[in-house]
Amino acid sequence: MKKYKWLPTSNAPELYPTYIHDGHFYLEDGGSVYIPTSASNENGWGNDGSTHTQGEDLKALPVKMDITWASFKENKFYTGSWDMPIDTLKKLFEKGTIDWRSGRISNYSDIRVGCAPGGIVMVWVYGNDQQIEIARFQAKETHVAMKELVPGNPTVSQNEYFTVLGKLKPEFEEAFKKKGIQYGIYDIYRKKYTWRARVEIASHSFERTIIRMYNGEEETLFNGVDRQNDFRPRAIPKFLSFAFKDNKEVITIFQVKDFNEDEIMSLFQEADANKPIEIILRMNADLSNRRLIFKQGEKEIPINKIDVENMWKYKG
Repeated sequence: MKKYKWLPTSNAPELYPTYIHDGHFYLEDGGSVYIPTSASNENGWGNDGSTHTQGEDLKALPVKMDITWASFKENKFYTGSWDMPIDTLKKLFEKGTIDWRSGRISNYSDIRVGCAPGGIVMVWVYGNDQQIEIARFQAKETHVAMKELVPGNPTVSQNEYFTVLGKLKPEFEEAFKKKGIQYGIYDIYRKKYTWRARVEIASHSFERTIIRMYNGEEETLFNGVDRQNDFRPRAIPKFLSFAFKDNKEVITIFQVKDFNEDEIMSLFQEADANKPIEIILRMNADLSNRRLIFKQGEKEIPINKIDVENMWKYKG
């Protein structure tokens, strides 16, 4: 069997911190690796988290996983054990990825596990600014004794401990108060639409586009690999970064760091599901009059809740 250089890591939404009490991937060759976590996982859906060097540099791919975790905002524990989609994993790792910075063929470096309210478990593979969802599992509620979870402080109550570890960063506290626990939102995020992103800027050409989506997936499209930038089923974008260059080879970056969720969700959900969609970055040749357009057929709608000043010359 083939082996690859990869490590497990974990994540959780910023609003719903978690802690992995126990989690493992069981590998095709009979070995295993544990899924590491920080004291309170709140690093963002689909993002990288703690990684611990473990086992051989080259590892077989996982055929099974199990996980038990604490969901602090829900004051609950969840657990589950599932077979991994090994055929999908093998196809992805055998094909590998291409590093847009060097053009070299490389491979996926992380297998990422995300835990969300309601017992949702997602698994992605990540490499070279490409991330693909490979599995969605459903865990069940369980119980873990606090003396097992916190052996150094066995008398602390679950309520006390979860309240402390469930505190959010100030910038997320207001959002949690407004939204509460959004059960099912991470399945809504998985819905895909046929769309693409492109630039319309006189005297400039496409260099690359990075798309990060609400479902945790990520794509980097760039010259030499994906020049045609075709329509594909994709989840709704959370982040977009456009790179384009002029006839002097000067590269400019325009970045939508975070879409307004209500605005971008409404645009996609209210569009015709049977027709392709474009998100077009449009501006003059002198890079003035910057607009981001949601386009379907002849209908164009401006995307207004973005920072049009978030643009700079690429120094890389």
